[in-house]
Formats: sequence, structure tokens, C-alpha cells
Amino acid sequence: MRYFEDFRVGDKIDCGSTTFQKEEMLEFARKFDPQPFHVDEQAAAGSAFGGLIASGWHTCSACMRLIVDHMHSASMGSPGVERIRWIKPVRPGDTLKMVATIIGVQPSKSRPDRGRVTFSYDMTDLAGEQVMSMQAVGIVKRRPA
Repeated sequence: MRYFEDFRVGDKIDCGSTTFQKEEMLEFARKFDPQPFHVDEQAAAGSAFGGLIASGWHTCSACMRLIVDHMHSASMGSPGVERIRWIKPVRPGDTLKMVATIIGVQPSKSRPDRGRVTFSYDMTDLAGEQVMSMQAVGIVKRRPA
């Protein structure tokens, strides 16, 4: 378990990888982001993307899953995401790797049992090209005495 005291500015945490399957992309998009280039292969082929792409929100959801599966922090939730950038389209069969970099740590002034950790999450494809970046704050429990 990673507690607040375990996070240091500059630390990098390997959060593993995930592969985007076409059927999962379609299912997510049909339910949450039914734009033609996410749900219709023929329409997607004629779009600016030239083919089916994952919803950026699907990419964010995959990022969250990797955080939960690999970060193992004493998370107390989050006040929110500060920035998201979808840099390169994610296509069926793409495998994305994610690394979290700690860019800020701040103990709570009003609640001594926790602190704020600011993370930069970077997802890259297997060629090492960045496809998404996100900056978010997590509230993390301090180590019990």
C-alpha cells in the first residue's frame, strides 16, 4: 500500500498496459460517446481519422483502471482532473502503456490524516508515441502511526 509519505516529486510509477479491443471500443462508444467515428466503421473510414477510433473517454477509463490495478495507493478519492489531452487516436488492437509521474505533494493543513498528490499520467503506444496525457490530484491517506 502506498501512503502519502511514499510519494516524492519526480518519482515514476509503471502502471502497466492495456490493449483496446474493437468490440469493447464499440460497446463503450455506443453507450457513452456514439459519434460516427467511434461506432460506425464505414462512417469512420470516411472521417478525418480514416478509420475507427476509441473515444477519448474510453482511453481515460482505461487509464483509471490501470491506476487502480497498479498504483495501490491509500486513495481517499480525488477533487478532480486538471488537464486531459488526447494527442493521437487509439485504434482497435492498440496496446497502451501508462506511466504516472508525481509532480506535486502537499500535506493537508486542515486534515492531518491526508495529503494531496498531483499526478501526471502519460499513455503511449508500443512505438513510444504519446496518445494521451492527464494531470489529476489524488487525496491520499497518511501512513497510520
